[in-house]
Amino acid sequence: MRNLARISLLLVIVLVVVSAYLRLHESGIGCPDWPACYGMIGQNPDQQGANMAESAYQRIVAESDAPLAWAAPLHRLVASLLGLAVLGLAGLAIRAKKHRLVCIVLLGLTVFLAVIGIRSGSLHSPAIVMGNLVGGFTMLGLLGWLVFRLGLGSARYTQTHIKHLRPWVLLALVMLCLQIILGGFTSANFAGTSCQTLPDCQGTYLPDATLYTAFKLTGSREVNESGMAVGGLERIAIHKAHRVGAILAFAAILAAGIAGIMGTGPSRNVAFLLLLLLVAEFTIGIASVMSGLPIALAVAHNWLAGLLLLVLLKMLALSHERWAPD
Repeated sequence: MRNLARISLLLVIVLVVVSAYLRLHESGIGCPDWPACYGMIGQNPDQQGANMAESAYQRIVAESDAPLAWAAPLHRLVASLLGLAVLGLAGLAIRAKKHRLVCIVLLGLTVFLAVIGIRSGSLHSPAIVMGNLVGGFTMLGLLGWLVFRLGLGSARYTQTHIKHLRPWVLLALVMLCLQIILGGFTSANFAGTSCQTLPDCQGTYLPDATLYTAFKLTGSREVNESGMAVGGLERIAIHKAHRVGAILAFAAILAAGIAGIMGTGPSRNVAFLLLLLLVAEFTIGIASVMSGLPIALAVAHNWLAGLLLLVLLKMLALSHERWAPD
């Protein structure tokens, strides 16, 4: 079961990265006309402008579908293998009467993401975008937790406790998850390029009341006849919220990392890795804004968020155990 869980975790890491690449590429990021083609995906809610947008989109696809020629089949292959692995995990968990709840939830998420995947072409829908993103990261977190708990089960323990880590790690996890959700809404609103200055955005730092509109999951996001994403002040507001969330998450994760370094046992090595990933993620976030959001940095931003989630879950798993050196 431990080996199958590790294989599943590796598959979901690949799936999260490839999904992010497909989502970002098909929203226009990385196309030859970037950023003029930003947001030109799916069906334009304005039917009159849809034909012009579709014609332009087909030209873009013809020029830039080479990456999709390998990414889309890879995504389907990895998703299929992951589905079989999760089904096997659920069977083993039920037979062994261990970790049944986690494995059954994982199986349910697999079915949910498969259904969402059928409609993933409707990326104008914030509900589809958020369903894909939140579902994928939830699977990543649950598989990471399962792997870490199974790995700790065979360790030798003494009276050395690292319980002091738990509150800091839980706080960091909550802030990171909220930040991932804010990042999803930023992507769903095509707001990644709505603020291109630092540290302020349009002369201010905090989002205004239009932020509420950015959180609406109903309806679709529009693009104009040129393929540009159409939106109001809510796009700027959600981008600002994502920046504020980044600062709060950075502080919480930094505190967890410092607490881990001050601890004993394996938490110190994990804490060093956490701080390294934190600096890399923050740096890439800034570089993405300053360089116009190239697709390589956008995908790396998603990938590092997933790694931060896994490292924090590793620290949380350690905080539940006693540890002794070999």
